[in-house]
Amino acid sequence: MRRAGRFDRRIVLCVVLGLIGTACTIQAPRIVLQGSGGGEAVPGVVATGSTDGTTVAGTKIGGGSIGGGGSGPIVADDSCKGKATDVGITATSIKLGSTFAISGPVSNISGPILKGVQAYLNEVNANGGVNGRKIEFKYYDDGWDAQRGKSKIKQLVEQDKVFMLVSVPSSNGLDAASGYLDQKKVPVLGTSGLIETQFKAHMQWPVGTSSRSAARIGLISATQRLQAKTFGIVWLDLLAGYEARDAILDAAKRGFQGLNEKSIVADRRISISEPSFESVWNDVQNQARKNGVASGRPDYIVLAIDPTNAIKAMQAAERLGFRPAKGWGGAAPLFLDLVLRDAPYAVKTGLEAGTAFFPPVGQFANQPAVKKYVQVVRKYFADVDLNNPYLQGGYTGAALAVDVLEKVGTCVTRDRVIQVANSLTNHSPAGLTNPMTFRPIGVGPAHYGNTYGLVVQAVPNGTAGCTRSIGCWNVVPASGSDPFYKDPTPGR
Repeated sequence: MRRAGRFDRRIVLCVVLGLIGTACTIQAPRIVLQGSGGGEAVPGVVATGSTDGTTVAGTKIGGGSIGGGGSGPIVADDSCKGKATDVGITATSIKLGSTFAISGPVSNISGPILKGVQAYLNEVNANGGVNGRKIEFKYYDDGWDAQRGKSKIKQLVEQDKVFMLVSVPSSNGLDAASGYLDQKKVPVLGTSGLIETQFKAHMQWPVGTSSRSAARIGLISATQRLQAKTFGIVWLDLLAGYEARDAILDAAKRGFQGLNEKSIVADRRISISEPSFESVWNDVQNQARKNGVASGRPDYIVLAIDPTNAIKAMQAAERLGFRPAKGWGGAAPLFLDLVLRDAPYAVKTGLEAGTAFFPPVGQFANQPAVKKYVQVVRKYFADVDLNNPYLQGGYTGAALAVDVLEKVGTCVTRDRVIQVANSLTNHSPAGLTNPMTFRPIGVGPAHYGNTYGLVVQAVPNGTAGCTRSIGCWNVVPASGSDPFYKDPTPGR
């Protein structure tokens, strides 16, 4: 993600965007490191932690068999068994690649995402691979640097000869390489969806809900459930934070959910290494007072910031005794046990968070696909936060890639993968999303497959069946029987 450019100083709202995940030590079974520059794939091995390059062969759950659903064009052709059919496709293997920000300012996010990808792919290979071929997975650390990320993606394509990319949560490098990937016609299946370019690129198919959609979903929840009238925004000066903020400004201009520009009473930009959240909250209160809120407490504050800064923000708010009048949070991922553990004020004040996936809490916990997700991840990683939307995003992104490969059959080519991916209808990778439909760019909402958001709230021990000392996340229902909110204007 790039830093946001110049911004309109009009007062705006705020949205929760989890841009950085929990601190995670990357662990996996059957580790094989191939030296500083990577190396040849080792069948049946998931390698982790290399900052230069690691090849991983690992998994089969395949064709939605661990919970996928929906339909796409069945173009499967079994006539190519035992044959090499395209770059990175041999008689016995399929080479996939990705980049992660294992170092750098958002390194916490890549630990859980990488584990999700590895768990799914490892299980796929444990069940025989995809149509008789085992998956090899090679990834690089790009340090969340755009040009390094682009360089590593080009290395994967031109030197490592991967067939396609999977997940690629490191948005900076992916954004920089978007035109290159379109030109080369290299598919990228299962991206995070944090920034808009992922939804507008011909060769990218996100599984996550966009930051703009998450912002609007947060507005729907706050206005409908809490009857919030005045809002404040604290947003991270990176592209996803800027896009969320921009979506809220646009919503206020358009009268979305009964808002108007006077509804936005505070607007505070922060950096990735914000030095003082006491000053942030003082600024928010002063702006709110100047804009007609005598108490200095907007009804709702949406935190369009990463989990690490959200924890600091909660700690500072507790020291100051500050809290919004009705609630705070948003519809994007702060849904991490790390937040509950390190920011008890989040539990005391009912911080809200969100996810685009079916989490293992509430009514979702006993769904077969969710139980399978828990089983598979626990099989390979004993100590991981299963609620984490980043972890689920990596797992689901890998599932989308495998589902498409399964539908293609044994005659795997990039053109056939693109055809199938662009024709998926009502499809749920790993059974962990609402039904997604993809179309070629330029047709309808195109690659805005996931436009839903689930809101959860931090609750203390002893509330709503919570038995954990740090507190729990409780599903906050939307309307009717569907707990998910839907963005009415994806792509806007």
